[in-house]
Amino acid sequence: MKPAAPDPAGRRSFCCMACAALALALLPTSLPAQAPPADPDPRRVTADTRASLKAGTVKDYRKAGGFYLVADGAGIYALTAICTHNGCKVVAEAGQGFGCPCHDSEYDLQGNVVQGPARLPLRHFEVTEQGPGGPLVVDLGKAVDAHVRF
Repeated sequence: MKPAAPDPAGRRSFCCMACAALALALLPTSLPAQAPPADPDPRRVTADTRASLKAGTVKDYRKAGGFYLVADGAGIYALTAICTHNGCKVVAEAGQGFGCPCHDSEYDLQGNVVQGPARLPLRHFEVTEQGPGGPLVVDLGKAVDAHVRF
């Protein structure tokens, strides 16, 4: 008596089902994360005024909106605290620039890449006053050129 031949349709069906189950198991990790909802008011009022910021000052507003407020000889500017490589928060390094603790990217005080793996500079945001001599306002919804100063 001849032994029963394996059922090719059964094996094929099993392989298809196993592949489908594997694809479904991996699906949630392969989809891009949804972006958080847009902030209805991207403006952040700071505790600083133009008069309170002297050249060389770096103010940390990471908890109040994810940015730094910096004063140099040409004026005041704001730049993101988010590393352009992988989205980690950068840390101010004693007036020398900013560093990313995740993968060691380094930026100068203007947000230009000094050392990778990051390839893009930090974004700059519009800075205005709430009123004459009033608190500075950073608009996280308005990117500006890195040379723009308030």
